[in-house]
Amino acid sequence: MPDFQTPAEYFKGRDSRPLKHFGQHFLSQPATALKIVQSAQLSAGDAVVEIGPGLGALTRFIMEQAEKIHLIEVDPAMVEYLRERAPAPKAVIYRQDALSFDFKSLSAALGKRLVVLGNLPYNISSPLVFRLLEAFPAVDRAVFMVQKEVGIRFAAPPGSKDYGVLSVLLGIYSRVRKLFVVGPGQFLPPPKVDSIVLRIDFALDPPAGPGFDFLRRLVGKAFEQRRKTLANSLAGVFGLCPEALKNAFEEAGIDPKRRPETLSPSEFLTLARLLGEASSS
Repeated sequence: MPDFQTPAEYFKGRDSRPLKHFGQHFLSQPATALKIVQSAQLSAGDAVVEIGPGLGALTRFIMEQAEKIHLIEVDPAMVEYLRERAPAPKAVIYRQDALSFDFKSLSAALGKRLVVLGNLPYNISSPLVFRLLEAFPAVDRAVFMVQKEVGIRFAAPPGSKDYGVLSVLLGIYSRVRKLFVVGPGQFLPPPKVDSIVLRIDFALDPPAGPGFDFLRRLVGKAFEQRRKTLANSLAGVFGLCPEALKNAFEEAGIDPKRRPETLSPSEFLTLARLLGEASSS
């Protein structure tokens, strides 16, 4: 079985280069790759999924720690490369866009929650996290490297300029930790910005109240025009009359003149529960 190659080794002598439309920036430092994998605290029996394994920077270390690994890779050239180095039955390779992958079905088939890792292309980071939230509770934890600016938004606290829809939803369904920053020089080709490694530990049980779709719609509506007050941005939400919305604010103890970035995830959850009850009555 061939060894995993460095990005420089792979592209040397090949009439190819990293593909911009796939957002490819290949991690070239094994020590950083190992540190990312160690951050997931894998055990042999974990159901491990790697997104965008590429040339296997993380894969080689995951294979040492997990009995089996599921690899999601959209680039056909990378798929062929991985088949030579991560063969069945140790690895299952899906030639697929991770944004269309059915995490719920895989979790159900394996009978356990998933551990997801990946050096994520910058253009799919936010949509993929939404995808994992939609799949709750199929995922136990995730360790991702993302663009630093995006990662800061994921972990942003209430009241900060980076606090937004994903900050709230992740605050309701998970705990996000910023682990360490990775500079552009560790990639081939180097990106123009720093990256950051995050660990996301998802809750074991769903929060009491309405489901994810309801929460996403409510929070999204609140942040559509973040300078508006909640009373204005949520006017008419879910077809509720002004009186029902006013009553929900009062029962939640939330001033309707507040702006969305001042509400904590738990306050959004309380408001969603009350609005859900009002919309179904």
